[in-house]
Amino acid sequence: MAAELADFWVGTYTADGDGTATGILSARREDAGTLRPSFAHSANSASWVTVHPSLGLVYATEEFTGRLLVLRPDGTRLDELGTLTLDAGACHLSVAPDGSAVIAACYGSGEVFWVPLRADGRFAGGATRAPMPTDPYGYSGADDTGIATFATPSGEKREPHAHQSRWLPNGLVLTTDLGFDLVRVWRPTAAGLAHVQDVSLPYGVGPRHTVWHESGHVYLITEYSSEVFTLRFDETGALRVIAAIRATADSLEDGDTGAEIAIGARRDRVYVGIRGSNRISTLDVRGDGSELRAISDVDCGGNWPRHHLPDGEFLHVCNQRSGTISTLRLDERTGTPAGVVGTVETGTPTCLAPARRAVSSS
Repeated sequence: MAAELADFWVGTYTADGDGTATGILSARREDAGTLRPSFAHSANSASWVTVHPSLGLVYATEEFTGRLLVLRPDGTRLDELGTLTLDAGACHLSVAPDGSAVIAACYGSGEVFWVPLRADGRFAGGATRAPMPTDPYGYSGADDTGIATFATPSGEKREPHAHQSRWLPNGLVLTTDLGFDLVRVWRPTAAGLAHVQDVSLPYGVGPRHTVWHESGHVYLITEYSSEVFTLRFDETGALRVIAAIRATADSLEDGDTGAEIAIGARRDRVYVGIRGSNRISTLDVRGDGSELRAISDVDCGGNWPRHHLPDGEFLHVCNQRSGTISTLRLDERTGTPAGVVGTVETGTPTCLAPARRAVSSS
C-alpha cells in the first residue's frame, strides 16, 4: 500500500525552545475540515517550514541552532537532503517563485541571508548576507569590542530583528525588521539581494509579517501596536505607506500582539491573528484595495495564535501555548470565521505550510 501523503507540514517548538513537540509534523485534512497530525521528522525547534514551488521539497529553520534544512517528502516521512548553518534566531524562510533561491530572516541577529538553490532544489553553495539596516530613529556606533550598537536619542537600546521576507510579482522582495520599524525593499541578483529602499514605519510599532493583494497593495501586521498598514508602489517605483488602521473590530486589550496576516479564497477578506486576547480578526478589503475595515473578531480556539492558514472554507490556527491547531469554518456569505469545527493536539505548533505536490519533469 502506498504511503499516505501529507496535506500540510507543521513547524513546531521542541524542548530547546521550551516547546513540547518532537519535530516537524505532517497533517492530513479530514472530511470535517479538521487536521490529523502525525510525526514526520526529528528537528530542533523547526519553527518555520515552507515548500519548493514545483518540486515539493520542504525547507525548515531550526530557530535556536541556526540550521537550515532541505527535506524530501516520502509519504508522511521527510528525508534530509542537506543542511546549512546560519545565525541562531532564523525564524522565517521563503523560496523564489522559480525555485532559484531561498531567503532566511534571522530575528536574533537581524541578518537576512540569500541561499542559492540547484535545479534539484538542494543548496547550491553558502549563504550570502544582505546589507544590514540602520535604525532610522537613532544613531549607530561601536562599543569597546567594536560591535555595532544602536540607541535612540533618549538612550534606549534598539537591535535589528529581521522577521519575514516576501517575493512580489514585480520581481522585488520585501523584508520586515521588527526591531528597527522598517520595511526593506530588495532586488534579487545572481550574487544575492541588492538593497533598493527602506520604508520607515512609526516608532515602536514592530512590523512583523506582510501579505500581497492582487490590487497591488501590501498589507502588513505590526506586532507591538497590532495595526495593519497598507503600502503601495507609487508612479516612481518607490514603496509608500498609504494607510493604517487598528487590526481589530473591538478595542485592543493589554498584552495584545499582532501575529500573522493572510488572505483566503475570498480576496475581499484579510485575516489577522491577535495573541493575548486570542482572536482572529477579519478585515474587509474595500474599493481599489487601498481601504481596509475591521468587521469581526472571534475566538481563535486556543491560546496564543502564532500562525494561521486559510484552507478553502476553513481557517487553521496554530495555537502555540495551548499546543493545538484549531480549525474554524468560514461563513460562506460573510467570509468571517463562524466558529471552531475542531481542535487537535500537536505539541507546540508555530506554522503551517501546504504540502504542494511535486511537478513531474516528464
